[in-house]
Amino acid sequence: MTDCCELARQALYVIAGAFGVILALLAMFFGYNLKLGVRTAKLEKKNGKEQKQIDDLKKEVEQLKNKNE
Repeated sequence: MTDCCELARQALYVIAGAFGVILALLAMFFGYNLKLGVRTAKLEKKNGKEQKQIDDLKKEVEQLKNKNE
């Protein structure tokens, strides 16, 4: 038969294990969010450059249309 100290020890192990799992999940979650934030910033910067290129090409097309008229 198990005594109360052994039960308390087992409960402590379960609690410590659950705490470790929760910490690991939080670390993965926040690590993913940090990577996602960096990736979003990089894509927004790239999108801004591409949008500028599109605007420049539209201006060039308009200039060519006006030149041919």
